[in-house]
Amino acid sequence: MKKIVLAALVIVASPALVYGDSCRYEKEIAFSVDADAAQNLLLDVGAGELTVRGNANSNEIVVSAVACASSRGRLDDLEVQYRSRGSNIEIFTEFHDTRRFFSWWGTGNSHIDIDMLVPAGLSLEVDDGSGSVDIANVSKLKMEDGSGSLVISDIAGDVFIDDGSGDIQVSNVSGLVSVEDGSGDMRIVGSSAIHIIDDGSGGIRITDIDQNVYIEDDGSGDIDIRNVGGDVEIEDGGSGSLNVNNVAGTYYSGGG
Repeated sequence: MKKIVLAALVIVASPALVYGDSCRYEKEIAFSVDADAAQNLLLDVGAGELTVRGNANSNEIVVSAVACASSRGRLDDLEVQYRSRGSNIEIFTEFHDTRRFFSWWGTGNSHIDIDMLVPAGLSLEVDDGSGSVDIANVSKLKMEDGSGSLVISDIAGDVFIDDGSGDIQVSNVSGLVSVEDGSGDMRIVGSSAIHIIDDGSGGIRITDIDQNVYIEDDGSGDIDIRNVGGDVEIEDGGSGSLNVNNVAGTYYSGGG
């Protein structure tokens, strides 16, 4: 499989850019990958914003990225690469050094913002360093995130999220939503079933769930659960107010 480079442009940016001196130099990186035989897309990316959109009418992955750095030499080292292994396609950020991954850099001097259009039937596994993430319309999702907000929507299968910090918004998931979260507010709307494995701090709001809601361990923050078609079980609600309404099945709370 051969990478098709569509554009690579280096631009000296003005001091007025939102990132200031940390983004004095930038370049565009764009390529497409044939994904006709792929089932899984593995993303390993460092600092920067990540947006992924599924397209039911496409059999290729289209990547459009902007790399940004405080020096031209550092910018030249920033790349977005891919490789194919069986039914997997891996896309990752890197620099040309003895260290491999972009995420080993400090986030203050360089980052890569990535937009991707992918076939909707792909299953995604994402390892993200920092920066906001927005993913929609894929088959299923496993998400490991360091920091930054997460927006996940329109997923055909299960979603697993392991998040360090930042707000989480999840909507319209046909499968099970499982979450381990450090800090930040969490809102899950219009999904099949919910399993909150662990939540450190921040409010939890869950509404319009077809089946069961199970909260294993919550540290601090208010919990608001409404319109559940199955059971609601809260083993440890931690500290904060607890509001549960309109549950079709049984409701149990072990306190907190």
